[in-house]
Amino acid sequence: MKRLDWYILTELIGPFLFGVAAFSSIMIGSSLVSELANYMIEWDMPIDLIGKIFMLKLPGVIVLTFPMSTLLATLLAFGRMSGSSEIIAFKAGGVSFYRMVIPVLIVGILVSGLTIYINERVVPFTVFETRRLVTEFRYQDTLPTTQDYLKVTQIDKKKKSLDYELWADRFNGDTMTLSQVYFYDYEEKRLTFSVQAKEAKWLNDQWVFFDGKAYSYPKDDKPVMIAEFEEYDMKRIDRTPNQISKNAKRIDEMTAEELADLIRIYEKDGKNVDKLVVKYHQRFSIPFSCLIFALVGAPLGLQPNRSGSSIGLGISIVVIFIYYVVLTTGGALGQAGVILPVLGAWTPNLIFGILGISLNYKACR
Repeated sequence: MKRLDWYILTELIGPFLFGVAAFSSIMIGSSLVSELANYMIEWDMPIDLIGKIFMLKLPGVIVLTFPMSTLLATLLAFGRMSGSSEIIAFKAGGVSFYRMVIPVLIVGILVSGLTIYINERVVPFTVFETRRLVTEFRYQDTLPTTQDYLKVTQIDKKKKSLDYELWADRFNGDTMTLSQVYFYDYEEKRLTFSVQAKEAKWLNDQWVFFDGKAYSYPKDDKPVMIAEFEEYDMKRIDRTPNQISKNAKRIDEMTAEELADLIRIYEKDGKNVDKLVVKYHQRFSIPFSCLIFALVGAPLGLQPNRSGSSIGLGISIVVIFIYYVVLTTGGALGQAGVILPVLGAWTPNLIFGILGISLNYKACR
């Protein structure tokens, strides 16, 4: 890597870390502290448990600041270099503005990748653990009685392959009932049998499916309905309601892969999955905004009337606000089916991406 790249990277690191600290502090102070205070006051939660919940929530808060911190770092770095005439010196030495933007884009790509990694590997676990700790303290070792989007995956340890999958729209712990149930049986990694039912209940130490259909899957052929039933004993499932409830996850506790599986199953049943598709694509569009903001921030940092970090922070807040307004609007339109769900999730990136390209083209003229 050339000296120019290292120089610009070092200019970005300090403001980026400052942005993460500043924006994280704002988020913690505006919402998280109030939430934890309510736990202490209303539920008399001990301080050590408060500390655990705080640490579990911290990754989710920090990762939200990465896009805005990338924008702030780019604005401040290029604003400082422009204010001290370093940009002019670079250009006089034959370095184009396009060349100066390359390390910024590399940082944007790296931060986007890091954001996706944390969102996939860390945040779902911490969100689930937070809910578990809170509910165990409040309800004395019981999970919420009603949980949405339940998934149970059984692995055959001997064959080291998928044994069966159980999906349900909702699990009600009070009545020990599963609503809108999907069961998939596998042999040698191939789907061989499935059951779709309106509900399933735990009766006489086993799951009983009601009002459903059973299908077989011949090799290299379409599924064949083999039965339509009012009641069906599902002895294949060896999980009790208590064991199943521990597998229940909400959307924000799922990885992108789990969410994609849920979408696939609902699509097979002909359900409207627009909301889930929007949520799925936002798992990537929001982290990808780090790259988009890097593209936008560099030329904006060259604008006149710069007065230090205060202007950079102000511009960052305005741009981020507009971005999230567009993100919320696009997401709502996508979920309502007014526009394609994929377009609803990626609209803000498309708009700001075009803006960034235009600003960079103008800055190079």
